[in-house]
Amino acid sequence: MKFSLSLLLIVAAALYADQPHTLRSHHIQRTDPVVIGDIVYSQAFGSYISGIGINSGSNQWLCDDFVLDGDYYLTDIHTWMIWTGATASTMNLVISEDDLNDSNPNTNTDVWAESVPCINTFTGDTAWGYDLYETHCIIDADLYPELYEGIHYYFEIQAEVVYGCFILVSDNYTGDSCWYDNGGGIWIEGMVYFGSPTDMFFAFYGEPLNALESETWGSIKTLF
Repeated sequence: MKFSLSLLLIVAAALYADQPHTLRSHHIQRTDPVVIGDIVYSQAFGSYISGIGINSGSNQWLCDDFVLDGDYYLTDIHTWMIWTGATASTMNLVISEDDLNDSNPNTNTDVWAESVPCINTFTGDTAWGYDLYETHCIIDADLYPELYEGIHYYFEIQAEVVYGCFILVSDNYTGDSCWYDNGGGIWIEGMVYFGSPTDMFFAFYGEPLNALESETWGSIKTLF
């Protein structure tokens, strides 16, 4: 590994944020969640170099960009974490649009912001003496974000814990490097801090917009 746990903790302490997102209350967590749909975007978990603190106690956030190859409702989101304290049961999630096409999330417009329940599953791997977890964020059906092909979006994430959550990142590079908040409500590009581009691990599951719309319309017609 290129970074020690002590550096990981220093990084976490440096990331303070004051984001203006309006996050709605999450729904009740399902006890046996079933992933809906197929993977529609993936920066798959693999070779990690460090972890970044994303704790709500200090209002810390991390974000990374993505572009979809079709129009989708997102149904489930997976990320990968280290928990050195209590594991979260809720994640704060935001999707924003790069509407100025400047590859800078500071000028983005939020298109979806929710607090959603999550389930953390041990991957079987450890790093820096801590277990690594896959975090499955479960979006309720009436909260699915509706996203479109070819638009440059950013995925923003924070754990609903006071301290002790680190999201894993890699030095693989897809699109823009991930960004973090510097403590004053300003996103700072990850490569500025790390000295090289850095990506967040995440995967989106979803359904094509027309598939869910057709299914919903079919259900409505059965009522008449």
